Amino acid sequence: MSAPRPIFIRRDGRLRRRRVGLALMAALAVLWLAAASRVHVNASWSDEAWGYAAFPLFGTEPRIGDRVLFEPPASVGSSVPYMKTVRGVPGMAVTVDADRTVYLDGKPVGRAKTHALNGRPLEAIAPGTIPDGQYFLLGRHPDSHDSRYAEIGLVPRSRILGRAVSLPDLPWIGLKGPLVGPEDIGGEKSAEAQR
Repeated sequence: MSAPRPIFIRRDGRLRRRRVGLALMAALAVLWLAAASRVHVNASWSDEAWGYAAFPLFGTEPRIGDRVLFEPPASVGSSVPYMKTVRGVPGMAVTVDADRTVYLDGKPVGRAKTHALNGRPLEAIAPGTIPDGQYFLLGRHPDSHDSRYAEIGLVPRSRILGRAVSLPDLPWIGLKGPLVGPEDIGGEKSAEAQR
């Protein structure tokens, strides 16, 4: 006859299975997030990071202050998404005064330039109320190509890819800051910089 197994060994086995199960679930969650997110290279010198990861909004609507990646209209001719900050949400009033200052609910958010850096004329956004499902997106740089201009305009929710998270600099492999500069205007590198 053999000696009975101590109870603490059985508990240790259960604990081990729980830990393995939790580790497996954590690994699957990380893999799912990696698959659900997408990394985009910054094609604009008007922002400070070399790239962004887009994380799904998970059924929530963008809020003021959220940084998002979105697909610009096809007429813009950009093959890469833009990264901007949500400044206007449905129901807010957009107005433009004589000097092309753009206001959201009476507060100035920026001035629309008359010409792009490549000399192309730019039209300011039309005044009105932001309708449901559309957003006013603004860049941090005064030369940003964003909702201040009619050709970008209000951005439909369907074109927003997700929340943008700046990727850290990795200088040892050459990924530090924007990968393009103002000198690239007119070149193939920066579609947004030409706007």
